Amino acid sequence: MIRRTIQALLCAGAVAGQLAPASTARTVDIDIDATSAEGRISPLLYGQFIEFMFEGVKYGLHAEVLRDRGFEDAASQAGLSPSWKRYPDDREDDYALSARRDDEMAYPDTQRSDGTTGGHSLCVDLKQGVVERHGVYQARVPIRQGIEYRGYLWMKTRTFAGAVTIALEADIDGGRVYDETRIAKADGDWTKYTFTLTPGASDPLARFAILVDGQGTLWIDQVSLIPGDAVDDVRADVLEKVKALHPAFIRWPGGNVAQDYRWQWGVGPRDARPTWINLSWRNELEPGDFGTNEFIRFARNAGAEPSITVNVEGRGATADEAAAWVEYCNGSPSSKYGSLRARDGHPEPYRVKYWEIGNEIWGDWVRGHSDASTYARNLGKYVAAMRAVDPSIEVIAVGDNDMAWNRTVIQRAGVPLDYLAIHHYYGRRDMQDDLTKLVARPLHYEQFYAEVAALFGELPADRRPKLAINEWGLDLPESQQYSILAALYAARLMNVFERRNDLVAMSAVSDLVNGWPGGIIQAGRQGVFVTPIYLVNRLYASRLGVERLKTSVDSPVDAVASRSKDGRQIFLKAVNTDLEHPLTVRIRVNGAELSSTAEIERVTADSVTAVNGFATPEAVRTTRESVPAGRDFSLDLPRHSVAVVTLTVVR
Repeated sequence: MIRRTIQALLCAGAVAGQLAPASTARTVDIDIDATSAEGRISPLLYGQFIEFMFEGVKYGLHAEVLRDRGFEDAASQAGLSPSWKRYPDDREDDYALSARRDDEMAYPDTQRSDGTTGGHSLCVDLKQGVVERHGVYQARVPIRQGIEYRGYLWMKTRTFAGAVTIALEADIDGGRVYDETRIAKADGDWTKYTFTLTPGASDPLARFAILVDGQGTLWIDQVSLIPGDAVDDVRADVLEKVKALHPAFIRWPGGNVAQDYRWQWGVGPRDARPTWINLSWRNELEPGDFGTNEFIRFARNAGAEPSITVNVEGRGATADEAAAWVEYCNGSPSSKYGSLRARDGHPEPYRVKYWEIGNEIWGDWVRGHSDASTYARNLGKYVAAMRAVDPSIEVIAVGDNDMAWNRTVIQRAGVPLDYLAIHHYYGRRDMQDDLTKLVARPLHYEQFYAEVAALFGELPADRRPKLAINEWGLDLPESQQYSILAALYAARLMNVFERRNDLVAMSAVSDLVNGWPGGIIQAGRQGVFVTPIYLVNRLYASRLGVERLKTSVDSPVDAVASRSKDGRQIFLKAVNTDLEHPLTVRIRVNGAELSSTAEIERVTADSVTAVNGFATPEAVRTTRESVPAGRDFSLDLPRHSVAVVTLTVVR
């Protein structure tokens, strides 16, 4: 195949996709007709998606800083899991202390079941010896000066006489003790011992130590340490970034994990929940710490509505189980499962509105995989059971980029559907190192949506669902995933969403936090950075109009315009897909008198090789400035950039 030049395709028209010579594309026109509204834009258009994937929830979103707090990871020959070490080290034979993971004793005394690990604890046997300060510790614990860390652990003893000290220390031989507290007496059956530690210095690689002084046997389980600035046990730095996205909804628990997950694992007292095995992502162990209640609190703290994906026939899940989850969330406190929610501290129903019925069941990588006809039958069964509990819920069915699947599901479901979920992923294998394909790909989806709209048009007007593109993302090397190239793709795709406002009602990039390089918030143990897709997602969501305005545009700019609910603002979203040349854009607005100044926010980078990261968090960045404006004005769009222009209507 003869490859087109990069410049040729990057000059493709925003809608028509026609080629134009690069030399003619240095000045472009955008005409906005404020008298012609072309439909309403869904207020749910920009949401987010979080999945149990590696450290997306644990340590990424959740504020718990200790790993393997329940001692569930497999132990080494030394008796400790990889997260825990003997204190102070293994230089000498500390014959007075032996530690091992106990398979027979745990808090809680949970039995192993399908999908869970069962319960374990750390057993410590002590006798007289010569090493005076000893115990176990966990390294690489990030701490910040002056922050109060709230902690606890459960302990059980047998003929133990002594004390337990909890400390934060520098992880070096004879290092500084940042703070410590002493539990003078640990005695009897399982008891929860709480403590606070306020370190006198910051240390991204500190040591959390449990030190024992005495003789006898004790068991330790469910150790926890959470910084005091966490919000409902969610990391403050991550929550701040999530709130800035203005998410209309947040989807959880998956993703593929939804077909593994049993909702009962994530309710009840935190320390009484099992650790479960994440079959979707390399059998990672997932603590039950972040369950239904924690997710709903997180979503609403972020200003979003929760969207829950139920397990359809995966790992033994049933329609009754899905209906019970609806009742747990939305039932009265006198109902069977609503009473469990009340027991968990929330008597008032959560009123979760959005419920997705399975995830990617067309894929053979998920539990419950089936053909379209089987899924359609299950869909009808699940929706009927769930709506019997709460008729007000809105349901999202599994769709696909395969129109044959979509046609079967739509025609055979037998129940009204509110949304059909379709996922878009594009990456290095499809792109084949051709940047023209990357930047042009959103136009393919725009054409695909015409096919979906035609299918929906075969249904009665009151039975036509909307589209939920509630997973979309890129699978690119970090050198591109974190560069302006990803921002160009994302902005152009979101322009397509707004242009197809008649069809697309929900969208969510994959993933919100970590998970894989596509996670738009990258949260390490010591800090966070945001990706270029995050920057354009934040910009678009914070400048979401309610009506799309008729817009004409010359290539290579991809543009869409809308206006605010009160009609006082017009938002123009423009993508310069030219990787080599800046553009001068002449903007003409018909049918509105505008202020003499406008605000322009740009996502830009010095080059396509500039990459965001922990050391370079603003290589791709957002800038903001005021520019002269009016009904006819010009502005500059740097090469490979995204811009949102906010125009103020004076009358």
